[in-house]
Amino acid sequence: MNASEPVRQALGLPQASQVCIAVADLARAVRFFEHVLGLGPFVRPEIAYHDVTYHGRPASGRWEMAFASLGPVELELAHPLQAPNIYQDFLDAHGEGLHHIGFDVSDLDAAVARAQALGLTVLMSGRTAQGGFAHLDTRAAGGTILEVIERPARRV
Repeated sequence: MNASEPVRQALGLPQASQVCIAVADLARAVRFFEHVLGLGPFVRPEIAYHDVTYHGRPASGRWEMAFASLGPVELELAHPLQAPNIYQDFLDAHGEGLHHIGFDVSDLDAAVARAQALGLTVLMSGRTAQGGFAHLDTRAAGGTILEVIERPARRV
C-alpha cells in the first residue's frame, strides 16, 4: 500500500459513519453518555450474527452494543460478553477507549477484497440477515481499527 495515499481513499470508502468505544460495562457507559454528557438516547438492538470469524477462524464470541446519534456519525458502545472477540482483546490490552471507526459500504465482499489486496488483515467479521461487517487491522498505520459495514441504514 502506498503510504502517502489514505486508506480511506485507497479503499474507495465514503465519509465515516460510526465511531466505536469499547466499554467494560455497557449499562454504566450508557448512563454516563446520557446523563453526564447529555448524548443519546441510546438504542440497544439485538443483532443476530452468523458466520462470525475471529482472526480468520470460525468463532462463537459474543458482544452487546448500544448506539446513539452524533449527527452525521453514529456512536457505538461495544461490550464483550464471551471471548473470543476483538472488543475483549482491546479491553485486556488498553482498557476502555476508541476501538474503531466505521464506514458504510454497499458491497462488503468487494470492500474486504480491496482491503486484502492492499495487505490489510480482517481481525473479525460476521454476517447478518441484511449485510455484515469486517474489522480491518489498520492499527499500525493509525492506532485504531477500521470497520466496513454493509447494512440498509444506520441504527440511529
